[in-house]
Amino acid sequence: MAKRLRNLFESASIPLIAVLLGLLVSSLFVVLAGSDPIQAYQRMFCEGFGPRGCETFGHLLFFPVTDEAGTTTTQFAPTYGAGGHPLSINLERGTVLILTALSAMVAFQAGMFSIGMDGQLVLGAVVAAFLGYWIPDQFYALAGVVDPEAAPQGLLFIMRLLVPALCIIAAMLIGAFYSWIAGYLKVKLNVNELISTIILNAIAVQLVTWLINFPLRSDFNNVARTRRIDDTAWLVPFTRGLLPDVEWFSGSRTGIGIILALIAALLVGFYLWRTIGGYEQRMTRGSRLFARFGGIPGDQAALRAMLISGALSGLAGAIQILGVERRVVDGFAASGLGFDGVLVAILARESIFGIILVGIFFAGLEQGAVNLQFGNLPRQLGGIIIAFIILFNSMEDFLRRSITQVRERLLPRRLGPASATDGASS
Repeated sequence: MAKRLRNLFESASIPLIAVLLGLLVSSLFVVLAGSDPIQAYQRMFCEGFGPRGCETFGHLLFFPVTDEAGTTTTQFAPTYGAGGHPLSINLERGTVLILTALSAMVAFQAGMFSIGMDGQLVLGAVVAAFLGYWIPDQFYALAGVVDPEAAPQGLLFIMRLLVPALCIIAAMLIGAFYSWIAGYLKVKLNVNELISTIILNAIAVQLVTWLINFPLRSDFNNVARTRRIDDTAWLVPFTRGLLPDVEWFSGSRTGIGIILALIAALLVGFYLWRTIGGYEQRMTRGSRLFARFGGIPGDQAALRAMLISGALSGLAGAIQILGVERRVVDGFAASGLGFDGVLVAILARESIFGIILVGIFFAGLEQGAVNLQFGNLPRQLGGIIIAFIILFNSMEDFLRRSITQVRERLLPRRLGPASATDGASS
């Protein structure tokens, strides 16, 4: 039991040490930029994780609030939501990161190092955007409705249930198919999945960019964009739906998407560690040849993993459009949301719970890093800080050995007096 707790403590401490080391090394660049590292990091973490008005590290946990009468009370910062809380925005951004990280993890668990989440996500997004206004048009036409605002409430209720579901299913199918292509090339032709997914990403980005600029372009705005999805396809945010009076969510578009992401995380965890198919994938990752001799269809497990992986990325793209963007704008395809999910999966050590935490934390870091520019620091500095944190987090073996060496040096000193006492009494 003690050994298990020690291993758990080491696994949990490595990401924390990586964050501290990343901030320490990045402070050199902050100094070169002419700023105080402590003030810069306070700004970054307050903007990413603290309540409105946060100024110090202490405000990340306990925030002083002064009312109109001049009385000051201390509030628990993560739950204090006056004016909206940045954590709610992290949930909005973290939804896509969680889903794409789950997508990467499913592929990794089958021994498929796929980084095709970008292409699968943008294809799912553009499909959801197109169907988000095309399907409602067909409903209105069949019902003889000329003005959607005057449509019967019964029809709108049915559409609000069916249209988002159809868009999400279609996005998951296109994502699964696009991921399956890389899996098929690997299984049948032994084409390296890393290379094939990189190429497929580039194809998808160029295809979606062309679609937005030409056949799906809605107007002659200076920025190409698709038509806005219909209200019946919209995944309404909590602030306009379930929790309209909760100020904590103010300013964010967090909604049912985060619930779908958490459900997906539970289903993926159950599938990988509680089903035969998941067991086959994990055995295939260890050794495809060993799995074959054990009677496990490794090729089928790999293809199944790629299908599930692509479906999750397609779901991420659909949620981003139906719940956040509501249309695809030129430049969306090159945003790199899918690749960020791969980083989250790696940082989280392919742990379901870790992916949820790291996805939200990563979103907060990005949000805080962007706001560094308001403190007269270059925006790119935030990317440098995140890169160093990722770099140190990838040094798991080195950090684990260092922790073991420190423990072994401290342990004899702690046990020395006791050992000497035992020797004297004998």
